[in-house]
This record gives sequence, C-alpha cells and structure tokens, in this order.
Amino acid sequence: MRRTAEEAAQTRQSILDGALKVFSQKGYHAATLANVAEAAQVTRGAIYHYFDNKAKLYEALLKEASTIGSDTVQQAIKEGNSFVEICTLILERSLAVLESNVQMKRIMALSLFKTGFDPELVELDEARQQEAVTTVEAIAQLMQAGIANGDLRANLDPHDVARAFIAYQNGLIKLWLTNQQAFSIGDRAPQFAKIFLNGIVA
Repeated sequence: MRRTAEEAAQTRQSILDGALKVFSQKGYHAATLANVAEAAQVTRGAIYHYFDNKAKLYEALLKEASTIGSDTVQQAIKEGNSFVEICTLILERSLAVLESNVQMKRIMALSLFKTGFDPELVELDEARQQEAVTTVEAIAQLMQAGIANGDLRANLDPHDVARAFIAYQNGLIKLWLTNQQAFSIGDRAPQFAKIFLNGIVA
C-alpha cells in the first residue's frame, strides 16, 4: 500500500526525533543509524529512504533549529516599528524561544556540547562557516540602517556591532544551556536586550 504524504512526513519526523534522542544521549560520533532506527521504531532502510547518511540526518536537525530561529526573527521584524524596537524584539524572542521550544533547546545543546569534531561533518562545518559570514553581513546591514537614521551612534562600525550582537546572544544561550536552573532565559530576555541596546543606541 502506498503511503500518503502525511504518513511519510510523520515517519520522517519520527526519524528526526529518534536521531535527536540518540545523538543527545550518546553524542554524534558514538551514535549509529541502528540506534536511531531502534529509537524511531523504523528500519535502517526507512532512514536511508529519507537521509543519505548520518551526517545528512544531523544536518536536517540543524535546519529544524535554523528554521525556528529564522521564523522567530522574521516575526520580530514584522511586529517591530522602530529600529530599536525591532532589534529588541529580535534579541528577546531569539532567547525566549530557546526556553519555550523544547526541540530548539535540545538541538542547540546537541550542537554545542555533544557533537565535537567528526570527519563526516567537515562539509557541513564549512557550510555553517559560510552561513555565519552571511549572517554577520545581514545583521551589519540592519545596524548600518540604524546608524544612517540616527538610532545608533555614528562612530560604530556596523560589522563590529553585528559580531557583538551575535556573540552576546550566543554567549547567553551557552551560559543558560550549561545551567538552566540558574535563571530563566525567557524571563530575563527583555533585560538582556535592554543591556545590549543601551550600549549602542545614540
């Protein structure tokens, strides 16, 4: 019997969920597709139907997190009116979604703490490095617009502000994931955003 598109999508998601569970427990390098198949309650053949190899499966998980993050940023841009409000919402929402979205949190923790170097991921790492460059450029353009309209201090370099913005956000994320009981990153996100914005507004 031919499977429906909905059933196929459910199977694919079950595989991703199983992979996230196994990768998180064993670490990427030690995990096997047999482990993933067992966790997802599918055959290894079913995994290969959707993903070429373990690296592609891991890449799909990162794309899930990236999509959640991108959607969060786009929604913040739509809701914000002024430049400062948009930047504030981007930082607030990007931090808060980590606590409210369990899938996002688990993928970020996997990426930061349970992956490490693996030859299988070299190509993916190179792509992520290029993506990081693109992200800096996109944020730098936003910061340049803020400088041009007088919202940010004129003596700032937009690329420096963009890198500081990313580093500040990533640092808070890593700090919270290391000890989630220490504070609520969602509750404190508005204060964190205010601290950063106070350092760059005109």
